[in-house]
Amino acid sequence: MPLLEMRHITKAFTGVYANEDVSLTVEQGEIHALLGENGAGKTTLMNILFGIYEADGGEIYFQGKPAAFHSPREAIDHGIGMVHQHFSLVKKMTVLDNIILGLKGSGFIADRKTAEENIRALADKYGLTVNPGDRICDLSVGEQQRVEILKALYRNVSLLILDEPTGVLTPQETENFFDVLRKLRDEGYGIIIITHRLAEIMAISDRVTILRDGKPAGDLVTKDTTPEELSARMIGRPLSKEQETRNKPGEETALKMEGVSLAKRHGGKMTLDHIDLTVRKGEILGIAGVEGNGQKELAEVITGIRRHTSGHMEFLGHGLTKTPVKERFQMGISYISDDRHADSLVMDMTVTDNIILREFGRAPYSKHTILNSRKAEETAGKALEDYKIKTSGKSGIRTMVKLMSGGNQQKVILAREISERAQLIAASQPTRGLDIGATEFVHQTLLRQRNRNRSVLLISADLDEIMELSDRIAVMFEGKIIGILDREEADVHKIGLLMGGVAEEGSRA
Repeated sequence: MPLLEMRHITKAFTGVYANEDVSLTVEQGEIHALLGENGAGKTTLMNILFGIYEADGGEIYFQGKPAAFHSPREAIDHGIGMVHQHFSLVKKMTVLDNIILGLKGSGFIADRKTAEENIRALADKYGLTVNPGDRICDLSVGEQQRVEILKALYRNVSLLILDEPTGVLTPQETENFFDVLRKLRDEGYGIIIITHRLAEIMAISDRVTILRDGKPAGDLVTKDTTPEELSARMIGRPLSKEQETRNKPGEETALKMEGVSLAKRHGGKMTLDHIDLTVRKGEILGIAGVEGNGQKELAEVITGIRRHTSGHMEFLGHGLTKTPVKERFQMGISYISDDRHADSLVMDMTVTDNIILREFGRAPYSKHTILNSRKAEETAGKALEDYKIKTSGKSGIRTMVKLMSGGNQQKVILAREISERAQLIAASQPTRGLDIGATEFVHQTLLRQRNRNRSVLLISADLDEIMELSDRIAVMFEGKIIGILDREEADVHKIGLLMGGVAEEGSRA
């Protein structure tokens, strides 16, 4: 008897199908991948299972019994847990409090000691190392993900749904994470991974169900298929083998940082510690490192979100010490943040509003404080076409971005930030949450910017992405640049050592 059966599920929003006659079966002790482009209906299908949405048609059977959950709490009570792409943790509370939050009998005094012991035992059993007393806001994204998984396991789920679980992890963390999943599978858990990464599907899954435009496009045994077949079924065509031609970068400097430091608010080690860095015109400089070693702060200092506490910065020969964010953008410094919801989008605003968010007060979008709606919508319409942005229903450019998939939200940011004005693009995790077709598009877009003599600072947890795109690779460790490697000399071993704080001879800061 299968652990889960979803039969002929149909769901439409404003007359447009998100899922159309989709079926999915998951066995006990199986890792099942759910593959598809952004907007293909993967998350919608899982939200139906988890009680967030109600299906318009079809049947669900869980552990052999009919199931139609009307809320996530009902789903959890019946043994289904879901870790969303954007975590649902209370940032100012501790790990312990987040895990026991909402549980019956989780009193403040009597149960906390026992709960902490149980959480530590569970964490040790599956290699999900966290300190129950730490606050969520002090944890890295990878550590927060461990808390979400522990939260589900603590509730005795038998089916675990993971939405893009490796998008926030380094390669080393991904390997450790896969070991955790294999342990869970061997103990009889059913696991569904929503993903777009073909290599990971081949490495971890037992079976894969593919969706395209909300419809089933294949149900395959992983060992009997290939990445090429999965790609062709997912996007309807093979991936392009062509790479954008690479011009050799010149020696002209776009950004120069000398001794730039950023002190922590409450003392301790520096968040950025005497950064010396040069980004040349016409190059992609990759920034590698385990997440939480100062990469985000580096991008925020360059873009003006944070003001460095010492050192000197110049962009195209102009000092940046007191230059605010808006002025830096006008000078040509763009920013693609790793946290699109917190930093880059206004979720209750439309695609059009978000596209012109940086420049709505300037010509051609505004004259004498009056917004030129026609010009704004014209720009947004072109962005939808150029970046192949899919919106919910028939609203198009008037769609609120909160109704769009994560990948399509990311494309809205890319369309705004990679503008004609941009001379330096600080791109932090620019393909996080994107499917392989969209990732391919972003890579080609960044390379085109480079070949137009523009500069890209590429911060990525994906070492393959860093090595494929970068002309030089700088590695960060504990707020410092521990080494810089040229494209030709960089390999996973050298970068891995630097990421762990071991500087090799030949690497240069």
